[in-house]
Amino acid sequence: MGRSTTPEIFRFALYVDYRRKDYTMSKVTNILSVIVFLLVAISNGCSPGTSNALSSRDLSEAAVYTLSGADYIHNWVVIGPFPSPQVKEPQPDGSFHLGFYKDYLDELGGETKAVLTPETTITYKDEDGKEQSAKARIVKADEKGIVDLDKLFSTDYKVAYAFCNILSEKKQDALFYLGSDDGVKVWINGELAHKNYIGRALNHRDDRFTFTLNEGLNPVLVKVIDMISDWGFVLEALDETEHAKALAEERAEQDFKQFLNCRIVEKQRNPLVYAFVPGKFPEMDWEKPYLVKKVMGKFPLTIRWFDDQFNEVTQPTKSGRYAFVAEGTTQTGKHIRRAQTMYCQPANWMVWAEIPMAYLKPLPVSAFNKDAWEEREQTIAEYAGRMIFADEQAAVLLSYLDEIQATGSEPPKTDTPIIRDHDYHLALKRKLLNVEDKWPALKMPRTIDGKPATVLHEGTEQQAHVKPGTAESIRKVCQKWFEDSGEPFVILVARHGVIIIHEAFGQGLNGKVTLDTATEMASITKLVTGVMFAQFVDQGLVAIDDPVGKFLPDFPIEGDKAITLRHCFTHTTGLTGHAEWGGLHNPWLENVIANQLNRLPVGKVHIYNGMGYDLAGRVMEIVSGKSIFRLMRENFFDPLGLDNTSLEGDLGFSTRSTAGDFARIGQLLLNRGSYGDREYFSPKVFEMILPKPLKNFYPDINVDWGIGLTWMRMRHPEAGKNGLPKDKTVLSKNVIGHGSATSAILRVDLDNGLVISQTRRQGGKNYGKYLTQFLMAIEEGLAD
Repeated sequence: MGRSTTPEIFRFALYVDYRRKDYTMSKVTNILSVIVFLLVAISNGCSPGTSNALSSRDLSEAAVYTLSGADYIHNWVVIGPFPSPQVKEPQPDGSFHLGFYKDYLDELGGETKAVLTPETTITYKDEDGKEQSAKARIVKADEKGIVDLDKLFSTDYKVAYAFCNILSEKKQDALFYLGSDDGVKVWINGELAHKNYIGRALNHRDDRFTFTLNEGLNPVLVKVIDMISDWGFVLEALDETEHAKALAEERAEQDFKQFLNCRIVEKQRNPLVYAFVPGKFPEMDWEKPYLVKKVMGKFPLTIRWFDDQFNEVTQPTKSGRYAFVAEGTTQTGKHIRRAQTMYCQPANWMVWAEIPMAYLKPLPVSAFNKDAWEEREQTIAEYAGRMIFADEQAAVLLSYLDEIQATGSEPPKTDTPIIRDHDYHLALKRKLLNVEDKWPALKMPRTIDGKPATVLHEGTEQQAHVKPGTAESIRKVCQKWFEDSGEPFVILVARHGVIIIHEAFGQGLNGKVTLDTATEMASITKLVTGVMFAQFVDQGLVAIDDPVGKFLPDFPIEGDKAITLRHCFTHTTGLTGHAEWGGLHNPWLENVIANQLNRLPVGKVHIYNGMGYDLAGRVMEIVSGKSIFRLMRENFFDPLGLDNTSLEGDLGFSTRSTAGDFARIGQLLLNRGSYGDREYFSPKVFEMILPKPLKNFYPDINVDWGIGLTWMRMRHPEAGKNGLPKDKTVLSKNVIGHGSATSAILRVDLDNGLVISQTRRQGGKNYGKYLTQFLMAIEEGLAD
């Protein structure tokens, strides 16, 4: 190894013994373990005189975790970033990100044999074929065990490795909990122990796996790819004793989660229809009564029935919409609430005998042959029709069909089965809670007296304060972007309200995209929800730090479990996931959340999720008296002229829109709350919703986040080179927006007066590369 190994062995043995004072192994055993480790390292390429040789510094700073009990692995040797562009065709492992498949550690013997030290350097070729090098470094995770790769490397569509050793006192089955953003692979002792190709936010314990560790040192290699935005991982290791305890806890937790999803159903339920006949209401009970008793104990459940006019009734005397509200209180004091729409069919109609035809447009999925779909239109329509009555939402549709009347004109966009059903349950809830007149109505955006705010409009490049030819430069990048990726998209770029370019590029399986082609905006929906909430703050109806319990029953208004609206919007409620427990389509979603408060680390963790946004939506509903989807349409989309935008699914991900519509939202933000002759909220409220250090509110959380807004800063490709500062970004540092699983874009550069919008179905090949070129073309075109 280039020097005597004996001092290194004893130095490392003392180091291990120092880290674990109560360690039961003898120092001799420690030394033997290290000898094994060094022999493995030598066999893996750490021969004398190589750059991978283990120096005394390597040994003294080695990333070693002593397995005892349960804890996060904090010390790692990290190397990267390496390219991980999206590719159009799947790799041999089925992934569409090159870095997930490609082995960048060939010169160390490959991913199954590599040993990383602080002196390791890897050479590789970047996306342009230029030779680059990556230098390893010692990295310590934060107090929650998170290794924040985004802070280390500040780049998208990359991959990095992290290496450590686990020291085990014996051969044992260890349990590992893993969270990652995004896809991840883990090798232990050269064997692939776990992999998950996924795009997600980092949550502790999203994945779990077991592995049999050997006595002594067990090398661990973690590989994490970044798709976009945040990037990192956390790995928790448990010895066999804690493993057994964790399994018991997991079983109990799984039972509890099943209870949260447990519905109230007919005892003599026909699974093919959600309807009944006049005369007598069906008898209702828990779908899994044995599970409810096991988890919550035995408690009485009261079922109350209401007709379409919100009158409580004891029997159905006519056909139409009905709903039940089920309530009960457990022996531990938890109040349980459930509700659902039911349909009473006409007495002379056998709904179960119907086979309605439901004609569906071909889905834009390459696996489905469009021509074959159209040839079998009738067959598909018949089967889709059968599905209508095999789902609990059948009662929602049948109730809607029972209520609608012809008007001779186009119905409003708010007249849909979902909005009608949400309106009904909200009105019933406000009546039962006796809050129908508790709050003043949310007013429409107010008319501006005097000069209107800037609106998006056509103009010259000179009027936009960009250099001549900027639009053409952007167009060339976008055309090449589509040709390389095959993913069509639409862009709009504007400065100071002047549209520089608004164009569609390419075509997909449904044909050529146009400026009016609406696509899924995914998590940018969270930004939309935050902007809607800003109107409530502006009108003094709700404050950002108000507790949810001020508006909704079952929630505390003080104490460490008092969830606030800020918690909801900054991912600090402790909740996880999106559209859990039926999402917003569960009339008493908030009660399901309240039932698990004792399990939530409120204000202690930052876990990206959509459930906090849905809970905030429930507050907006109860205060305004309008269902959240009606609110979005009447108080936001229609006044702003968002004719191609819809939202009827979830407040965390379900908006469909166009680049033009979303650019209007961007201009509204750029104007600090106004657009044209309407003010939606004041500049003061705008400042309140901007991203802020959360440690100012929650000392345990060291990230910046706003009310649906995040900083969208991209590291400049030349940062730290040619005299540019290391923290140089593309565009300014004050760019706000939100990320998206579909790779759609909404970015607002507050310093440069820019609005950048793009809609697309997915990122496609080399998304990160072309996104950088796209934003660089915009920056290079700025005239001042």
